Amino acid sequence: MEVRNRVRLVLGLIAVLVVGILLPADRSGDEPAEVRIAASKPVVALRIMPLGASSTEGIGSPSTAGYRGPLYRMLQRDAINVDYVGSLRSGPSWLADKDNEGHSGWTLATLAPKIDGWVRAARPDVVILHAGTNDLGQGVPGDVTARRLDDVLGKVLAAAPRAHVVVAGVWAPLPKARAARDELAALTPVIVGKYRMQGYSVDFLDTSTLLAPGQLYDGLHPNTSGYVKIASMFDGEIRQWLDTRAVA
Repeated sequence: MEVRNRVRLVLGLIAVLVVGILLPADRSGDEPAEVRIAASKPVVALRIMPLGASSTEGIGSPSTAGYRGPLYRMLQRDAINVDYVGSLRSGPSWLADKDNEGHSGWTLATLAPKIDGWVRAARPDVVILHAGTNDLGQGVPGDVTARRLDDVLGKVLAAAPRAHVVVAGVWAPLPKARAARDELAALTPVIVGKYRMQGYSVDFLDTSTLLAPGQLYDGLHPNTSGYVKIASMFDGEIRQWLDTRAVA
């Protein structure tokens, strides 16, 4: 009886090996090498809300969920326990936390009515806001887009007054809307400065020259290399904010 059981075990192992050889592994959800970073033991926990349009969703690099995957790994390396928050879920299988608020194709004007509900439900510690590209792409002037941004930012801060809000500038080149893009980039620090004067924690990151031509997927959205660079920028901003908060 014992011999039969051993034979069955051996035959079972052989069958598993044969199936493993004949059926190739599905690697479509594998983590790209560019974002493989060893995690440190978490010492800080943060609820982070990625808020915006298609680049927040990750168009151009679905294997990394745009910047969200690389940023997740970078913050883990920095001993930060990341909890992404938002009403949507998207991303590759390797990304453990797929929550976000990235609405592809949406403008600041279409985001605005939803902001209060989304932010209050998510209760974020950090909000990464990247929006306005679609407004400019639709021909909206820079000053009008800036007023829309002011409206959205005000709603975010009203819903989460203790959160740190990172306002990222438009990184798409938008050659047909270059003047409007430049005007928005010039007005955004003024808007952010107004809220800082009111005591809110908010920073503007000018990304107008951040990406090289080779870091764009389609001339509009970043590719994996571009998103890794963006994630590194957000990682540095969040760490700097944490350091400032610790000193205070």
